[in-house]
Formats: sequence, structure tokens, C-alpha cells
Amino acid sequence: MTISAGHQLGPYLVQEQVGKGGMATVFKAYHARLDRNVAIKVIHPAYKDDVGFTARFEREAQIVAKLEHPGIVPVYDYAEDDGQPYLVMKYVEGQTLRRLLSGGPLPLAEISRIMTAVADALTYAHKQGVLHRDIKPSNIILTADGTPYLTDFGLARIAQAGESTMSTDMILGTPQYISPEQAQGERNLDARTDIYSLGIILYEMVVGRVPFSADTPYAIVHSHIYTAPPQPSEVNPEIPAAVEQVLLKALAKDPADRYASAAEMMRDFQEALAASGLRALNPHRDKVAQESLAKQQPATVPDGNTISKPMVPSIPSPLPPESGAQDKARRRSVSVDIPNRRIEVNTPSRKVEAHIDFSDLKGLGKIGKQIEEQIERNAPKLEEFGKRIEKWGEQFEDWDGESKPRTIRIGGPAPADPEESIRRRIEKRFKKREELRGHAISYLMVNLMLWIFWAFTNGFPADFQFDGGMPWPLWVTLGWGIGLIANVMEYNSKYGSGAAKREAEIQAEIDRAREQSLVYEKPKRESRMRLTDDGEIETVPDDEVSQAIKRKRS
Repeated sequence: MTISAGHQLGPYLVQEQVGKGGMATVFKAYHARLDRNVAIKVIHPAYKDDVGFTARFEREAQIVAKLEHPGIVPVYDYAEDDGQPYLVMKYVEGQTLRRLLSGGPLPLAEISRIMTAVADALTYAHKQGVLHRDIKPSNIILTADGTPYLTDFGLARIAQAGESTMSTDMILGTPQYISPEQAQGERNLDARTDIYSLGIILYEMVVGRVPFSADTPYAIVHSHIYTAPPQPSEVNPEIPAAVEQVLLKALAKDPADRYASAAEMMRDFQEALAASGLRALNPHRDKVAQESLAKQQPATVPDGNTISKPMVPSIPSPLPPESGAQDKARRRSVSVDIPNRRIEVNTPSRKVEAHIDFSDLKGLGKIGKQIEEQIERNAPKLEEFGKRIEKWGEQFEDWDGESKPRTIRIGGPAPADPEESIRRRIEKRFKKREELRGHAISYLMVNLMLWIFWAFTNGFPADFQFDGGMPWPLWVTLGWGIGLIANVMEYNSKYGSGAAKREAEIQAEIDRAREQSLVYEKPKRESRMRLTDDGEIETVPDDEVSQAIKRKRS
């Protein structure tokens, strides 16, 4: 069934299409009896026959209908027409926050007003046990008088019930605003996943750009999971430290390090504004942020390789972080890479990088002081690491800057020189081989002597018939032989053909983990997708694909 202007859905007369998402289309309609306009949300025909999806769609109506808040778009009705389910909501005349931001950054006072109202609505929903799961500017509508409404709880679920309303093989959300745990497909989400997404919007409005942007959804989501957000003050120098701390806390990778509620986040934000005396922001901060982030990106050289520039966020392994004591020790590590002139500090909640100029240093003793100056406002708790580095630097006061580059690591194992590591590994293999050879020689010599001694004392029968039972050296030969065989098998497993098999299995597990670490919703049919300027993933029309193929062939 195709719905267009003039179509009658029950008592509702469809007037026009006002929006379209990945799972449903929204129409403006008129209810004659009540003499009011409404918004009707109709799921796409491709999902109509999916019983599970239809059930989730109906549950959305039941959940959102219970929310009664002036900042949340209310649900009026849920019905079906010719087997086509649809949801009827209040029609809010206005524009989305995304469209408003496309015209340029908003004044600071307006940011505070809008975000405080949205945070209040979101906090109310969370207290009712409802998650939104898709907080983004296009789901915030502002009326003509500036009243903000939070809409489209299409991905909501009852958090306290602990049951998911989405299938296990897909991730729902928008790449630029998705939380790390939601991107990893975790089922047991709580209110802090919405707080992260709301923090991204606050970051975008204050700094001028979203923290993570790339050409592909995979790259954006990967950054949300593994890369620390750019320091707001580095992107936009006018942002004070107090405001920066609020933004970074909202965007903490670990949910436990974030705010407990959206309202609490906005209270801290307003207090930070008052404490810092910040009253206004640069109206062109979006351009400032764009230029600043461009300078932080790796520069490309003619041969296709890249060279690092100051404050470039590092690209971590695509595998999920390790857990346990090893992971905690690694995240507390501080490394100083002298030739690259880069300081990197990892903590359980954030990663801080600072650019240190070593050109005029006589030694490493001053490094600690420079680190303290550059990261004090970003991570006060890391002061002690700078002092440790300063103490380490006292051992290198005579370094002239031209000798072999050194890397110092505090709080974790120091990375070994590649040649030294290879040499030690080969030496260990030769040592194990010599130990195995010595074991075999000892086995042969001792057993030979035992058998000779037994032969002289008991006589060795020519027909190999032992009238007095099995000779006692045989027990030594068999017992020791089992140990020797085990030693040979261990050596083969670590350094022989078994090692190659183990490495192949490890690589296979790594590839499997990489594939499972980020899982996107599979398209219902084969089609080409693209990322829009709003951060949405949309299907490229078939005729546009055909034209592109024709142009390529010609």
C-alpha cells in the first residue's frame, strides 16, 4: 500500500510527507472530528511482514504513550489500516535542531536553554524506565516560539525489564551520536548511553563540530569506541577548563565515569559557565573548529604514507580493550616517545596527548615539568606521572639529542627495541633446543648405563626371555621416556610446526573478533548506502545508482 497526500488512514486524512527515517515514514494528517493536525508514523512496507518488528513498533506506542512531559511529543493513537500499522502523535509545527544548526552556531544562552529543557525531558523518561537510544539533533524539534520537543522514541525499551526490543544482529543508532557500548552491541544498556549522545550534541553546539567525523560509518563508530575525543580547548581555545571538564565527563568511554543523569550534566554545565565567567562564544566557531581539526589530521606525503602532526589522536587496535589487571595497568601507562616529540597519557577515563618541543632541551629532566604545564587542566590526577618522568629524566641529563632514540614508559612494561626483542626470542629458542638436546643425551646415557649394569649383574638372555620378570631398568626407561616425549611435544608446540598452527588459530580469532566488534544492521535487500550530512545512513535510489554506473562505463 502506497501512502500519499489524500490517502485516508482511518479517521485521518494524509496531507503531506514530513519526514523519512531508516524504519518509518512520517506524514502530516488531519483529524476532521477533532479538528486538529497530527503526525502519523508508518513503518516501511519491507518491515510490515516482520512479526518481530511489528511487535516492537506496537510496544513503542505502549511505552511512549505512558510518558507525559511537556518536552516529549505525546502519542495519541495506534491502529492498522489494511494490515499497515501506524502510530499517531501530536503534530509539532517547527524545525529540527539539525536544520537550525545548519544555519550556523547558536548563542551560548540559547544552547543552555534548549539543552536544559531536553535534558529535563530525557531525565523524566529515564525515571520512567524508558531509554531513547537515538538522541540526535534531528530528533529534537523546536516550535516557532523556541520550545524544544524530544521526539521519536522508536528505539526505546523498558530498561528496568532488562529485555531488548531489538534483534541481536543489528545496532540501532546514528554513527555520529552513538555511544561506545551501544556501538559494540551491548544489550544491557542504561540511561548513560543517552547521556553520551546528548553530550555529543552539547559538544557540537559549544565547540562547533562533532568530536568524531569520517567518510564511513565504520570509521566514526570505531572512533567512538577506541579514540579519545579531541580536547575542546585545543579545537576552540576560547572554551574554559571548567566547561571542558563537563564535556569530557559526558563523553567518557566508560559509562561509570559519565554523569548519572542528563539534568545533572546540564547543572554542571551552567555552574561551569558561571564559574568561568563565559557569557558568549565566537559566532564563527564552526569554521574555527573545522580549521583546527584539519590541522590535527595526519598529513599525506607523496609516497602515500602519512606523517604525524601535534595532537593527532592515535588509532588503537580494532580489537576490544583487554580486561582485568593487565588492561588497567596499560591504561594507566605514560609513554614518552622522544623522536616523535609526543607525550601520551592513558587513564581509565580518558587519553591525553601533549606536544612537547625537545629542540632546545639539554636533557630529559625538564620533560616532567612541561607535561605538568600542558595536561594539568585536562587531567589533574596525572600530575604524579609528570613527576615520575622528571625523575626518570635525571638519568639522561647528558643526552645530546642525536644519539639513539629512547622510549620511556612509566606504569607499564617498557617497549623493547625490535632487534633486541628478535634476538632474545631466537636466543630463547636455541636455549630450549639445547635443553632438549641435553635431556635426550642424558636419557640415552643414563639408560644405557642402567641396562649395562643390569646385564652384568643378571645376565642378558640371548632369546630375550626373562624368567625373573621384567627387568627393573625398563621402568626407568618408560617413565623417563614419557617425560622426554612430553618435552619434545612442548618444544614442537612453541617453536616447531605447532607454533605455526597456533599463530594461524590466533589470527583467525583476531579476525573473528574484529568482525564481531562492530556489527551493523544488515540491509533487508541488496542496495547501496551512503552517509548524509546529518549523520544518517540512507539508501541510494536505484536510478541514481544506474546513472553512476553508466557514467563510469562511459
